[in-house]
Amino acid sequence: MRFKNNIIVHLVVVLSCLILLNIVSSYIFFRVDFTADKRYTLDKETKKILREVKDPIIITLYISEDLPPDISRTISDFKHLLTEYNKHSSKRIEIEEVNPNSNEELEMKAIEVGIHPVPLEVREKDQVKVQKVFLGLVIQVGDKSETIPLIHPGIAMEYNLSTMIKRLTIRDKSKIGYIVGHGEPVLATLDQMTKELSVLYDIDRINLNKNVDLSDYKAIIILSPFEEISSREFKRLDNYLGAGGGIFVGIDRVNGILNHGIGVGVNTNLETWLEKKGILVEDAFIVDRKCSTVTVQEKGYFSYPQQVNFPYLPLITDFSDHSITDGIEAMILQFASPITYVGDSTLVYTELAWTSKMSGKVKAPVSFNIGQVWRPSDFLYPRETVAAPLRGPIVSDQEARLCVIGDGNFIVNGVGKQRITIQPDNINFIANAVDWLSDDSGLMSLRTKGVQSRPLNELSDSRILFIKYFNFLFPLLLVVLLGIVQFRQRSRKRSRLMRPGVVK
Repeated sequence: MRFKNNIIVHLVVVLSCLILLNIVSSYIFFRVDFTADKRYTLDKETKKILREVKDPIIITLYISEDLPPDISRTISDFKHLLTEYNKHSSKRIEIEEVNPNSNEELEMKAIEVGIHPVPLEVREKDQVKVQKVFLGLVIQVGDKSETIPLIHPGIAMEYNLSTMIKRLTIRDKSKIGYIVGHGEPVLATLDQMTKELSVLYDIDRINLNKNVDLSDYKAIIILSPFEEISSREFKRLDNYLGAGGGIFVGIDRVNGILNHGIGVGVNTNLETWLEKKGILVEDAFIVDRKCSTVTVQEKGYFSYPQQVNFPYLPLITDFSDHSITDGIEAMILQFASPITYVGDSTLVYTELAWTSKMSGKVKAPVSFNIGQVWRPSDFLYPRETVAAPLRGPIVSDQEARLCVIGDGNFIVNGVGKQRITIQPDNINFIANAVDWLSDDSGLMSLRTKGVQSRPLNELSDSRILFIKYFNFLFPLLLVVLLGIVQFRQRSRKRSRLMRPGVVK
């Protein structure tokens, strides 16, 4: 009887604790994050943004009901994230949830604010049906608003929310200068870069031949000039560095013209100016066995597109530990050139990114052959540096900053039918570099938060051959050895039973 009473008492205590825990958790939200990239923990930059919020923020979720489990899980994580945002903003965030499928008026309102329904296959009672669902939100601060039209699995939720809140609440943006007048890409062809930088900065076009006060700019970008830059213009850039400014240079020392199948060298005097600062950019094409692909049209009875590895488009996955490359995992360059430091030890030079161990370089001019068979002898220059920052008294006693990458087209989207989507880490790289040049942490830690690329380790041909035959032969060898062991055991048992005097 006493044993039964003890069980009842313990059961009541456990149930009481569970009820109390549920009540407490409804008022106090917390969770433990065991993920490698801490995706469920708010970044310090997000907390800083939320601390600086002065005005009320209204977040309206336009979410349909009865969603599939994977989508429901994503929405649940998103709501938990909003709870944490509200907590760190001193309860300045008001969250409202609307189901647009409930009536036509709410559906039209969602569409008006930029959230359109998407078709979603749902399995119900052994049948697959397509239903129209809404999965978006609107963030409003005062009379300004931003929209996330679709919340889907894999979206960088914290980054999107924080950048939107920052864009809506920031009052005074710093200015970034973009040099023009020498054949540089127009800003319209750099929409991914301009969208990223516009969160924290205003970007102005600068013609160095005009009377512009460069001291107004936190940093200056020089990207892929193809015409000569005059000594007068370089003098203005030297004065800017001498006053402690920061300059980002994306230089095309070579140019690949795929339509004509040739690659040529480029001279704009920018390479000479950089060499005087201690950074030598060679007039050579980097080739790398770890590379991106180009699409070629295979001709035969039927014509069809085929992806072919093109070593002139190196895939960069080896980065140093620096704030510019923090969290960056993979960049794709096109017709890049190697960088070497030829300055002295008074300046701080850091190699930021390297090619793979199977890379080489080809002196311009070159003739491209898409069908070329590449051999190990073509990759005799491993780990070539493709990007590097320089810091210190570059021109005067004042500390200045300079960041150089040996490819000026690595962030060019193009326009119209020629537009391409740039690798996200390419954009993260220049955005982080501008933050570093401006001596501002910006959104560095948020841009690269989350898993982006987890490529398999590259193996040599001999290693691949070994693994192939090992996987084929080892199981056979194991079966043979097991058979031999069993045969020996049975032989010994048979011999033992055949001895005189042994009773079966």
